[in-house]
Amino acid sequence: MNRRRSGEWSVVLFIVALLAFNPPVLTIFSVPELIFGVPVLYLYILLAWGAAIALLALNVPGLTEPEDAQPLHMPGPVPARPPEDPDSLPAGDGAVASDPREAKD
Repeated sequence: MNRRRSGEWSVVLFIVALLAFNPPVLTIFSVPELIFGVPVLYLYILLAWGAAIALLALNVPGLTEPEDAQPLHMPGPVPARPPEDPDSLPAGDGAVASDPREAKD
């Protein structure tokens, strides 16, 4: 499945889930009966929520980039990494003191 189709399915899934949890639909399942000792409304919410999560989990791999995709190239120089230990910097290197009291020379 290509990325565009997965995006379309995401929108469809969102709308269906939005409709499934609206009060008019919930009132259909709001009956005083029990299924396996669980109210029908609670069972419906649990199953509909689980179905939405399962369908989203099936759709997500189509939304992510494939592993063989080229990494994004940002033009310009690569910034230097700061040293691991700020105390290891030489004194004339323009290092900023970590304690504000030390900066008052």
